[in-house]
Amino acid sequence: MSDVFNNELFEAFAAASDNVYIYVCDMRTDISRWSKSAIEYFGLDKEYLEDAANVWAQHIHPDDLAVYMEDITGVFSGAKKYHDCQYRARNAAGRYVWVECKGSVIRDGEGNPVIFAGLMTRIDGQSKYDSLTGLLTTHELHGFDFAAQPGIALLIGMDGFRKIISSYGYNVGDEILVRFAREIRDLCKPGWKALRFSGDEFLVVAFGAGREEVTDFYKEICQRTEMTELEDGRRVGVSISAGGVFFPADADMRDILINKLEHSIEYAKNHQRGDLVFFSDEIAREHERSLALREDLKQCIKNDFKGFELYFQPFVDPDTGAIAGCECLLRWQGERIRDSYPMEFIKVLEDYGDIREVGFWVMDQAMRQQAAWRERYGELQMSFNVSYQQLMDDTFEEKAVSCLEKYGVHPESIIIELTESCQVDAPKELAAIFDRLRAQGFKMALDDFGTAYASMEILKWLHVDYIKVEHSFVRELAKPGHDIDYVIIDSLLEMCRRLGCSSIIEGVENAKVADIVKELNATLLQGYFYSHPVCREEFEKLLEQGGKLSVPHAAT
Repeated sequence: MSDVFNNELFEAFAAASDNVYIYVCDMRTDISRWSKSAIEYFGLDKEYLEDAANVWAQHIHPDDLAVYMEDITGVFSGAKKYHDCQYRARNAAGRYVWVECKGSVIRDGEGNPVIFAGLMTRIDGQSKYDSLTGLLTTHELHGFDFAAQPGIALLIGMDGFRKIISSYGYNVGDEILVRFAREIRDLCKPGWKALRFSGDEFLVVAFGAGREEVTDFYKEICQRTEMTELEDGRRVGVSISAGGVFFPADADMRDILINKLEHSIEYAKNHQRGDLVFFSDEIAREHERSLALREDLKQCIKNDFKGFELYFQPFVDPDTGAIAGCECLLRWQGERIRDSYPMEFIKVLEDYGDIREVGFWVMDQAMRQQAAWRERYGELQMSFNVSYQQLMDDTFEEKAVSCLEKYGVHPESIIIELTESCQVDAPKELAAIFDRLRAQGFKMALDDFGTAYASMEILKWLHVDYIKVEHSFVRELAKPGHDIDYVIIDSLLEMCRRLGCSSIIEGVENAKVADIVKELNATLLQGYFYSHPVCREEFEKLLEQGGKLSVPHAAT
């Protein structure tokens, strides 16, 4: 047996660590020796192996085999001096773990390969490497000197990754992340660093790179990942957005860099989804406004919801023009921020978890107002929006029933609208909540139906009393070239009739549209043609005028 196998140095290295595995190959005989820890952990047959390259290839993940073979071939051919790559290897338990494999070839005086020796280090349990993707973790950022060499940092995130997991499961989600990480690693130039940031976000630190080079890199990533083919042959569409920061010009400290990257990618996702957006003064101003909004909103919530107000937009009977009810719409004005619109401040409430508390306030105020108006004007349908996260709150049903009893409201006059833009992760649980609320007498509705891909799918789970047709199908109904909108609305209303539920058409903004939708036999109509959302006093004036809205009102 070769002396290279039987020496104290091999024994010393082999016993040095449980996570490091030693191997030495006599390339003249193609016999190799592996440390005992490697034999046990990876379930190899014996300590001395013949044709170890093919034996070891059986342990490498199929998706990583090409990477391994390309690297090792380069070493044996002399094209590369050192073997250095990361891949997944199957252990004795049948589980794939990430390893970092390093080695080199020793040649004789004539240049012939004699010995190949190296070591493998398990990186799945170390904080230096991410266990799923094998990329560096953000712990390694502490060792980067952003002031020493200029460059650009990119924070790349997937759009709607939770929706992918909800549709395909966590295993597919992990597979997509691993493939995405590999594409990033393969496209990185020498000297660049690729890291797993968190969740579905990845960080690329492009030392020495300029704007054009990084932009081309991002475009290539988009093209490669636009449609990802899974192991089972299915193809999943993946879109990404990214934020970019120059260093050291924009940031020469780690914390500043990360903050600006997070602000930039948030701006990209909110305003330029799918694009790479570099940090700017505009992004900084928007972030400052967002912080001020959050502080103002929290202060108003603590101060007994001061600054919040309900506005009301009528539901109109298409046959009589009479007000049949209304939708409650939240408005807000803070101490510092006085021009915030609902889409802005509601998103802040949702992002920071305050939407539940505000939502319960809306429900309480809506039922209180419905009871007061019933005494003066008779029974009116009153609806209010509920987010998915609020509806899934363990206390929602209890609080809804408590409000009924508190104000003496008839539950059949209350419509609870689930916002259609929500991401439903637990349809069975949601369906059970819907059924229990309907059993209490509440009417349940799907708001803005038709705007999200899951509209039809969600109807398989949820029993609803109302479907609200989204205004984007309605607004331009009277204009030439929008016949398809008419067909869609007509089909949706026919579906409602077959399902035994009522319908509300939103977005009726002019007389021509009103005349068209009246012929479609919708249950109720809603839109600016009849009235804008108005404050309580203005809505009461409409009711006191007899509640007839056949002629549009100019209230704003």
